[in-house]
Amino acid sequence: MPAESDLHSADPAERQLARALDTLANAYGGQFFASVARVLPHDERSLPYFLARFRMELFAPELFERHGIDFPPHIRNSVVKRQAEFIAGRLCARSILDAYGQGDHVVAVGTHREPRWPTGFLGSITHSGLYAAAIACPAPGIAGVGIDIETIIKPEARQAMMDMVVNAAEAEYLRRRAGAVGFDCLLTLVFSAKESFFKAAFPQVNAYFDFDAVEVFEIDLARQVVRFRCTQTLCPGLRQGQAHHAHFDFIGDSSLFTAVLLKDATAVPAAVNADSYLCAAPVV
Repeated sequence: MPAESDLHSADPAERQLARALDTLANAYGGQFFASVARVLPHDERSLPYFLARFRMELFAPELFERHGIDFPPHIRNSVVKRQAEFIAGRLCARSILDAYGQGDHVVAVGTHREPRWPTGFLGSITHSGLYAAAIACPAPGIAGVGIDIETIIKPEARQAMMDMVVNAAEAEYLRRRAGAVGFDCLLTLVFSAKESFFKAAFPQVNAYFDFDAVEVFEIDLARQVVRFRCTQTLCPGLRQGQAHHAHFDFIGDSSLFTAVLLKDATAVPAAVNADSYLCAAPVV
């Protein structure tokens, strides 16, 4: 599995960001949360996102008021772990929206528990273990964006995930591809890629669909890309047989990040200058 410092090795600025993540994560200064700005690869329209680590033992409900983050009833009544994950994700969301001058927007919770972004924006929030991330961007040229973080499963969880996430052909492909990375890592990667696709597709589909709605046919470890196709027509913009892909990164030794960007074929994407976001940015 590649080390964190090996990610985005083609770009010196992005190598610096990868190192900065570890630096921030190991130097919280007694704070709950530390984050770093990163970008999806250049063929993914260079969209910036925020990736963070947070310390569960330093969480306190007072952090919601201190940071001005909305504390909805269903989160207030949840377990401490869920509260910590929620505020970490919302702090990432504020950071990325602030880069677009939308930092005052309250990212509320929708009827399907989806984040409610500013008018004209699309985005996604994820959290798992000690990590959280958020991405948001103006909607023109983009039909949807979804991100996901997962902790690589243990062997005892393998069969349950296989039964839920992959079909027989996908399972056989993963067995053939398993090597130094390992079957459980690849299975978690497929799960995460499909989760990211669901989040990216939801604004168009506006309904839940199962993991068998897409089928993975290639995992390119060198390019860090998972390719898959729709097995059914989900909406006019996502038809049976269409191919899509997810970008992925490994985070540390036991987590991974995936992102899916669905382009709007009817619009010409506006240029995005990601250079201004290429800086380490603690949010404490």
